[in-house]
Amino acid sequence: MASDPMRKRRAVAGGAVLVVVLAVVALMVVRSTGSIAPIAGSISHPASMTPIATRPAAADDRTLSTRVDGHVRTLILHTPPQAARGTALPLVLVYHGALATASGTESSTDFDRIANAHGFLVAFLQGYQDTWNEGAGHTPAERAGINDVAFTKAALAVIERTSNVDRSRVVATGFSNGALLTDLLGCRLAGVLRAIVPVSGPLPVTVSASCAPAAPISVLEVHGTNDTAIPYDGGHFVGVGGGTTVLSAPAAVARWASLDGCRSVPNSTAAQPGVRITTYSGCRDDVSVSLRTLVGGGHSWPADIGTLVDDLPMMHS
Repeated sequence: MASDPMRKRRAVAGGAVLVVVLAVVALMVVRSTGSIAPIAGSISHPASMTPIATRPAAADDRTLSTRVDGHVRTLILHTPPQAARGTALPLVLVYHGALATASGTESSTDFDRIANAHGFLVAFLQGYQDTWNEGAGHTPAERAGINDVAFTKAALAVIERTSNVDRSRVVATGFSNGALLTDLLGCRLAGVLRAIVPVSGPLPVTVSASCAPAAPISVLEVHGTNDTAIPYDGGHFVGVGGGTTVLSAPAAVARWASLDGCRSVPNSTAAQPGVRITTYSGCRDDVSVSLRTLVGGGHSWPADIGTLVDDLPMMHS
């Protein structure tokens, strides 16, 4: 029989092993439940990585799916109370930032509240591996050959099968990687979309060079001057998968003004403390092109993004 000191040493060793095993199991449980998110490396979209306390799915939310090029794609459709009247409602398509999600974007923005107050549909689209193929970078979606322009058209079709959509008032808005996709949609789907609202994502240089909208389209660019992920002054940024090179926010809006045939020089006004509005007028088909500069603003959705979209003239025409 082993001596008392030997039994004590074995007991201590066995206890240490048990503690290690329990710690590993606990870590696995925490990660599987999502209580603590794994740390991701080489991410240049900190705002889109911010943990979000998601709310339970609302009774007026539905998850819809469609198949595009062999991939099942999903979206969350939020329906306001006004839909019960049977009239055609405006539709806002929302594209999350890289490594964010449709549900997280819904719960962290004011779209649902503003939609309920003013009567428009909101669709939160879900990207492939939480990214979009915006035609300029190297995201997982682009490397997989995902066609998010086709997904947008398919999403419109599936939404129309369940809701009464006013196709003359369809707006697309996105943040960061989603904003760059919104720019591409403005170039490719101007006959389908009435307006785009890119947030923290000016036109990529390569997309700008080939942009040829089929019709004039209204543009509201929103960007903070202290954005360190996608700079307000443009240039190359290191995004998820490698990033791309973008125009400055003012140059991007000037490019849209040129594409829309706007005749005036830009007019800048201080709308409120910390906000500067640059507007072009005299555009074809009475579309509007403007830049909302958030002085000192960083890389995030504006707290009032739903209100900004709802204030677009075509939302109430």
